[in-house]
Amino acid sequence: MKKFICSLLIAHCSLLFLPAQDFGVIVNQEAIFADEGYIENTTAAIPWFSAPLGERADLYLSGRLSAYLSNNEWKPIFDIYRFEVSFNPLSNLRFSIGRQNFEDSTGWIMNGLFDGAALNWDIGGGRLNAGLFYTGLLYKKNAYITISPNDIESYYDDGNYWASRRLAGGINWNKTSIFDTQANMALSAIFQVDLNDAASKIHSQYLAAQFSVPLAASLNLDLGASLELLEIDDNFKAAFAGSAVFQQMFYGSRPGMLSFGGRYASGDWGDSMAAFIPINCEPLGKVLRPVFSGIALAEAAYALRLHRTFLTELYASYAFRTDQVTFYSPGLNDSDSPFLGMEIYLGLSWAPFSDLVFSLGGGVFLPQTGTAFADDTKTKYRIELTAGISF
Repeated sequence: MKKFICSLLIAHCSLLFLPAQDFGVIVNQEAIFADEGYIENTTAAIPWFSAPLGERADLYLSGRLSAYLSNNEWKPIFDIYRFEVSFNPLSNLRFSIGRQNFEDSTGWIMNGLFDGAALNWDIGGGRLNAGLFYTGLLYKKNAYITISPNDIESYYDDGNYWASRRLAGGINWNKTSIFDTQANMALSAIFQVDLNDAASKIHSQYLAAQFSVPLAASLNLDLGASLELLEIDDNFKAAFAGSAVFQQMFYGSRPGMLSFGGRYASGDWGDSMAAFIPINCEPLGKVLRPVFSGIALAEAAYALRLHRTFLTELYASYAFRTDQVTFYSPGLNDSDSPFLGMEIYLGLSWAPFSDLVFSLGGGVFLPQTGTAFADDTKTKYRIELTAGISF
């Protein structure tokens, strides 16, 4: 810990001597407690620096110094965070190169930091966003790429730092106020190519669409859909995913938002249909946390701002599996039942200042509310405590 803190101070102080327009450090502390005695404790610092490079270019640099507690021992991890140079030859055109954010229209397929080049072009009343990226230099726990069995084995190998080696990218088109209404639309074409040295390779292509339609002054409907074509060892399979979410806003002295809906991802259904597999397999839900593959969720959440500094959220969901092979969790029985069970989660956030945030959340998953787990499966729980400060 002493070495970690000294490294943080040196990194922060060194920024003082750079001719920067802006710089700072974000410090974050996170503790997670879950069933089966699982404990995860991470202290992280993200120093960042930004500066103009002439009149039409900008530089942004950031890194992540973290230390996590494992087996009563602190282990340091360093990762380059956003590291980007951007150039604006025209007021509506921007090129960027480096480690940067990229996201498809739905946010399910490809979402996070990637190494490569991208452009953003405001044209025709919409925005065109395209990028080409390589994933093999990312830290695996931040990239969360677990497409193939080889990826999963590498992800859980403590001796491996790097993410799965893949070439990924695509094109997004975002259009607001379609047909002269308040409805918005986003379309995407995404791909990834497996570059790993593995006997079995998985390549995939995706078409995705997201629509946001206001139904009333305070009621909104979001619809999303994605079609995937997988190439697995020269065999082709199709997969799909979809979602529908209603959002009801409440105004007044204590504003809030009620959201409810569901999402569905295809399962492994034979020779022609496969489980939907996104590029980034980030967990869904709060406690059970399945990836969006061979799974379906019915969800509802209510967020309420009790005070300008205090926010609370109540979340509930019911999970289903859409096949019997993709999703795995200890305690599953041998039945073909799709009913996994319900989870409930309560989160609290307090931000007394704009640069200081505390959050506490906890919830349970109740396998007894479904029939896919054995009768003696214990209730799963998860508690998260986070504190963050920026300076």
